[in-house]
Amino acid sequence: MCRKLLDKFMSIILCAALLFTISVHTNAAVVETDVLDPLQSSSVITPFYVYINTTNTTLSISSGTATCTARITGLSGTTTKVHINMSLQKKSSSGSWSAVTSWSDTTNSPTGFLSKTYSISKGTYRVKVIYTAYKGTASESTTKYSSEKTY
Repeated sequence: MCRKLLDKFMSIILCAALLFTISVHTNAAVVETDVLDPLQSSSVITPFYVYINTTNTTLSISSGTATCTARITGLSGTTTKVHINMSLQKKSSSGSWSAVTSWSDTTNSPTGFLSKTYSISKGTYRVKVIYTAYKGTASESTTKYSSEKTY
């Protein structure tokens, strides 16, 4: 009799423990937030930069001339210097990219702008830019690409 009572008592304890565990997991409340749906095409994840505020990388092609443009704006009062390393890249038949030409510029201010033209042959091109912003000797870099253009 004592053994049956002990078995029944243990069964009740285990059931109570299971119910407690289940109720803890189902106790979460649904909270509506303004978080973007990651499946929507307008959702964008933006990295947090310490010295870089904005960048803009563009390529336009007209009559066999590619115009490559890069612009960086650092954080005012924080960024002391910016560097732009820009290259025009061409896509090979295997799908890899190689630099056709490149340019660079450094300014001792929180903003930088570089625009260059280059005569091109038929093919698919893009601009690759490595932006670097400085505060004294500390720096951060990001690499950006223009959209692809075919001539």
